[in-house]
Amino acid sequence: MNYAALYRLSGMAAVAGGALRIATAFPLGQDAVSLEWLYTGIDILLLFGLIGIFLLRAERLGFLGLASFIVAVAALSFIGGPDADPFGFSTYEQGAATLAIALVGVSMAWVRAGERPLGPPICWFASVIVAGLLSYVPPLSAYGLPAAGALFGLGFVLAGLPLLRPRV
Repeated sequence: MNYAALYRLSGMAAVAGGALRIATAFPLGQDAVSLEWLYTGIDILLLFGLIGIFLLRAERLGFLGLASFIVAVAALSFIGGPDADPFGFSTYEQGAATLAIALVGVSMAWVRAGERPLGPPICWFASVIVAGLLSYVPPLSAYGLPAAGALFGLGFVLAGLPLLRPRV
């Protein structure tokens, strides 16, 4: 398989995972087991999408981009699976927070390198700000995490679309 095909597959994974993450920001009336499988699928898609998103820009993102990518991959692997507390804390909550921080790092490296499009880093950075700010506004606090999740997913959709373009 050539690199162009791998980038397209990675782009498809990023777009699909991001779109599904946006969809899960809205209440889903499914049983817990179905939701766990859906979230696991999303995490797998986001992981494969993130690999292509990073590799396309690896040379330009520098050390901050590499370090943030490594942390993001670790965080995605940490949040996958059933919500359990084997270590005395919520692995999902800690993994999700770590992933958000890692994508802020990727976003900073992205902007510093002058990468385009700017939509993905804006969405990823805004997801962290929205989650933080809305948690302090009582009438809106219930919307903070869903809005942050939708922005997070949109960042992956926007980052995945350029990977779908044919490459030599």
